[in-house]
Amino acid sequence: MMKQMTDLQPVEQASRALLHILKQIRDNPSVGWYCGLGTQSFALLTEAYSTIKGIDLEEVREEFQCLDAKNPAAPEEDEE
Repeated sequence: MMKQMTDLQPVEQASRALLHILKQIRDNPSVGWYCGLGTQSFALLTEAYSTIKGIDLEEVREEFQCLDAKNPAAPEEDEE
């Protein structure tokens, strides 16, 4: 696989990688279930991103929390 960020400085590479994962947590209910609010992964990712970008930690956590996290291993509920 080809490298995608060779022209970027290491801090910008880290920032882009963190942003990608945080968006996956926010936008994908299954990822949000495993890595979202309340997990050590979410705490570490959001802290790192807020530090790199100089953004308030609570703002980052609010922006990237998954509001509809769903356990992908749970049986589907029938909608009536």
